[in-house]
Amino acid sequence: MGIESRRKDIKIEKKRLSEDKESQHEEVRVFGIYSWVLERLFSFGDSFCFIGNDETYTYDCLQREVYQWQRKLDELDIQPGQVIGVVVREDFSCLVLFLVLLLNRNILVPLSEDVAEYEEKWSISGVEGYFDTPNCKWVKRSPSVCPSLITELQKENDGGVVIFTSGTTGTSKAALLQTKHILRKFEEMRRPWRSLIFLKLDHIGGIHTLLSIWLNGGCMVCSKERSVEAVCQAIEKHKIELLPATPSFLNMLLLSSLYRKHDLSSLKMITYGTEPMPHSTLKALHALFPEVKLKQTYGLTELDIFNTQSKNSDSNWMKIAGEGVSLQVRDGELWIRSQGAMRGYLNAPSPFDNLGWYNTGDRVEKKGEYYRILGRVSDMINVGGEKVYPVEVESVLLKMPYVQDVKVEGKSNPIMGQVVCATFVLEREESVIDLRKRMKAFCLDCVEPFKIPVVVQISKDSLMGYRFKKQRIKSQEAHYCSTQG
Repeated sequence: MGIESRRKDIKIEKKRLSEDKESQHEEVRVFGIYSWVLERLFSFGDSFCFIGNDETYTYDCLQREVYQWQRKLDELDIQPGQVIGVVVREDFSCLVLFLVLLLNRNILVPLSEDVAEYEEKWSISGVEGYFDTPNCKWVKRSPSVCPSLITELQKENDGGVVIFTSGTTGTSKAALLQTKHILRKFEEMRRPWRSLIFLKLDHIGGIHTLLSIWLNGGCMVCSKERSVEAVCQAIEKHKIELLPATPSFLNMLLLSSLYRKHDLSSLKMITYGTEPMPHSTLKALHALFPEVKLKQTYGLTELDIFNTQSKNSDSNWMKIAGEGVSLQVRDGELWIRSQGAMRGYLNAPSPFDNLGWYNTGDRVEKKGEYYRILGRVSDMINVGGEKVYPVEVESVLLKMPYVQDVKVEGKSNPIMGQVVCATFVLEREESVIDLRKRMKAFCLDCVEPFKIPVVVQISKDSLMGYRFKKQRIKSQEAHYCSTQG
């Protein structure tokens, strides 16, 4: 639909909305303590709030959609405190549904279309019904016993969100976040951005993106797919200012050279997180976009998304702060205590110590107020007592010619305990033997000998999962050729 046509619809809609202000205020009061959220959203009027699937919506349209979903919840007799699942998609109606359920003080369980095991996760959470794709179809189910943590939250007359961790180190854990803590950081307004939505609503980063855009009067742009081509097209077409992405995706952008084909001059900021950023990728990104601010983000499902400040655009050092946030480094690992921490896991013991501190599992260095994330302790490779951080080696290997992507991890060895294994995705055909020789020659002057990969593999598959970060556990379906010596 064209913008001019859309503006005509907006004028008609604004007239309709203004005809019955009394009933509008009644509907706003349904949300009680969270009515300030809607009052702010509705104040943005005919500013654009969402662009996607060739459709454009304003905050006036959002107001209408909110009222429609309120009426639908009434028809379905969905009350505050009920545990409701949502199979989330990046379309306007589904995003508004998510917001309405959050403000209605429901316990939300968002799951992406890309994941499996719905029923298992619905059962863990005690889901009473869920909105399924397509068209947010309502499906009732017989819930299992409601988890005690959810029961406690219901007694406090507040809602929450259950987020399942990625499960790359074992069984996926169900973290319960409280609505009060999710919304509190958005009470103070900040600069509005026209931003791409990158992470999905089953991820704490996706929820944070949605709320930070809409509660500041910004516009969310949804790309039809997460390919580099599609994202570059969206930036050019819709003049996107803020690009939130993962380091792995940004590396794909650099290698694609599609930045030459598309006009990306509207970008003012690129944020990156969810995994360590190879320094070589960061420096190349800064050289390519010298006028764009590059900002590292940091957060965990269990704790919150924190306020961060990068030392500068080509630095991996950052400040981590926030209201009610305390940090400690113990034996090289980062521990954090946060007022915005989750209530706990539904299916696992509490990870907090007696004073509320949480071990992030991230190995860090500290200089004054700045921290540098070296990598996950669980990913660290122990080569005969020497510590190797995968991202450090990846940063070097990514500089090699014809390397599209690389993943470094440890492989068991009876003599050394572990050796370094590198899996490459290449831009051209090459034998593993030739690649290994080329790699060793490239690494001799820039990597300590024990850090040079001993096992070399070539993969025909992407090294990233659906959240666009490297998967350190190999897929059984990946096609590998390897050599060791």
